[in-house]
Amino acid sequence: MSAKKKEIITKENAVQAVLIADTFDDEFVPISDNLPHALLPLLNKSLIDYTLEFLSLGGIEETFLFCCSHVDSIKNHINKSVKNNEGWTLTMKVNIIVSESCHSFGDCLRDLDAKGLLRGDFVLLEPGTISNIHLLPLIKKHNELTKQDKGAAMTLILQEAGIGSIGRCPREDILIAGSSQNRVLFHKKMGQSNERKINFPLEIFLENPSVSILHNLKDTHIAICSPSVLPLFSDNFDFQTKDDFVRGLLMNEEILGSTVYYHIVRGSQFGGAVTSWRMYQALSRELKNMWIYPLIPNTKRNKIAKKDSVIGEGTKIVDSIVLQSSVLGDHVTVGKNVKIENSFVFSNTKIEDNVTITHSVVGPQCTIKSNSKITAGSILGNSCVIEKDTFVENCLIQANKPEICKESDRLGNKAYRLKISGEEEEEKSIKDLTRKMSRLHIDNYYESESESEEFSESDDDALSYTQSPAPDDTKLFFTEVIDSLTRGFEDNLLCDNLILEINSSRYAYNVTVKEVNFNVIKAILTMSLRQSVGPQYYSYLSRLLSYFAPVLKNYIRNESAMIDCLQAIEDVATLNEELKDKWVMFVLQHFYDKDYVSEDAILDWFSTLDEKTKFHKQVKPFTDWLQEAEEASSSEDE
Repeated sequence: MSAKKKEIITKENAVQAVLIADTFDDEFVPISDNLPHALLPLLNKSLIDYTLEFLSLGGIEETFLFCCSHVDSIKNHINKSVKNNEGWTLTMKVNIIVSESCHSFGDCLRDLDAKGLLRGDFVLLEPGTISNIHLLPLIKKHNELTKQDKGAAMTLILQEAGIGSIGRCPREDILIAGSSQNRVLFHKKMGQSNERKINFPLEIFLENPSVSILHNLKDTHIAICSPSVLPLFSDNFDFQTKDDFVRGLLMNEEILGSTVYYHIVRGSQFGGAVTSWRMYQALSRELKNMWIYPLIPNTKRNKIAKKDSVIGEGTKIVDSIVLQSSVLGDHVTVGKNVKIENSFVFSNTKIEDNVTITHSVVGPQCTIKSNSKITAGSILGNSCVIEKDTFVENCLIQANKPEICKESDRLGNKAYRLKISGEEEEEKSIKDLTRKMSRLHIDNYYESESESEEFSESDDDALSYTQSPAPDDTKLFFTEVIDSLTRGFEDNLLCDNLILEINSSRYAYNVTVKEVNFNVIKAILTMSLRQSVGPQYYSYLSRLLSYFAPVLKNYIRNESAMIDCLQAIEDVATLNEELKDKWVMFVLQHFYDKDYVSEDAILDWFSTLDEKTKFHKQVKPFTDWLQEAEEASSSEDE
């Protein structure tokens, strides 16, 4: 067989992917005015570099990169990557498709359908996707699925993620009802709805012997598609997004004759997308902690500083700077007595003396003059100049003067407050307000419960909201431990695997050994409280503790860990006052009999308890028994 003929066959059978480069919204304004979303620096490496590397490692041989804006910048970046022989260029071909007439995700897919470039099943990625998911097995599984169900159009790739997980954005929360074959029966974006209750179609329960209701998932923004997906978009012009597509197929399943399935990835496989500043910071942290391995930032260019910060190439900091949980781009100049916390400073920016930057984003080529303060979710666009002694809080700043500009919006010759479209309208929907406010949440902020409630009728009251309290990393770690242990117990997983998951969570949230010991014990005891107290309760508790014996042994290794364990018992009992005295006695007896805690540790810990508390009274009978047993043993020895 000739080499030319072999090359043609390989191309015909190539595994293909479609990557949409544009977001078609103003989420990243004003930075996106000059910098395309695909080239947004993530730990000083362009977002698209992570995505193409993921596709290459996942087995994709040909990718169609669809661009509608900033085309020249993206083309130049791709050509430079090819010239430099970047890793993905060795195994994958990238074809750039340009169409400036497209105004939505759906328009791009309709244009691709008209061009007839795709030949079979393909991987569909939304803008800003980063992942380490193994794609080839999923493509194969989808192909087998289409043989059983000729109407199978799409398989959504979802990831298991508990509430509070850093990579799970409340605005993107989804609720899915699925069949035993993982066919999507119901799909709803909870984060984009004001509804207080969910109405499920009755027929999904009548027509299916079993239905799973899933809310512990997040969208990876990856889908495996059949060739029928593009014609379906072409035939239905109201399909503007992937969610529109899924919702439309579920509503018109009998008419369109197409179905949607889902696949859940677990363990070390990760998927997500930079869809907002909140997710930008979340994915930065995931990359920094090597949670998306083998995708990693450019370690040759970046320097990891103290207090969880990253410094780009050519950037130097002085001893007087306070730098915490931040990323500095390449060739950033930093003056004396500067404080930068929970922020992102892009390349070629100059920061003069005595400047404070907290919870904000500073775009490329900006100048922040001395004694200025930028805080509370402010975002500065390209080439802004903040004059001396300027205070910037909770707003968007651009360098160019907008068409409509009040004098109060002018902060300098190259700094103007940017009005969000529709901001001055008298009536605002809760969805618009939530989107605008969340735009400024670039720290690890989780929307409070009040955000799901109705806003005040007063616009001033609604707009006075800035940001919700920062979550405690230890609490997030505890939540993940609960999720891991619950799943392990229900699915009868090996405790060794659970220990690996817990240790991974520990490094992700940077908690101390003491906090790990305390929260693991607390998590196991808290799980026991989910079983209603009754005649069988203590047999259930005993079974739970026996099952997790390897976990307990792993984390209670010394006297210090014993104290952590006893403090966890105290914490659970104190927070659940309805627990009977017998519960405390039972748990202490179990831990003592299994040699998890020693007599000396128990007595030392007991001596620190407040005698006036109910918990002290609950523990005292057990410590009295220990002391009596010790005295009796001493008498026998004499």
